[in-house]
Amino acid sequence: MAGPFKADVVGSLLRPDGIRAARERFSKGEIPREELWAIESAAVNEAVMLQKSVGLQVCTDGEYHRRHW
Repeated sequence: MAGPFKADVVGSLLRPDGIRAARERFSKGEIPREELWAIESAAVNEAVMLQKSVGLQVCTDGEYHRRHW
């Protein structure tokens, strides 16, 4: 049963080293934006699988695609 309110689940997770390295490579022009996005997306999938594996009913994508606050 839903409550009388709306709630959004948000949350930032620490960025994996792979994302930080890919962003550095992207900033130097060494990889295209599409490759950076694919690396971030793979990290999102891993984060969601981890959250599901510990029984969370609601998961966050870690805001891995976010560039700034």
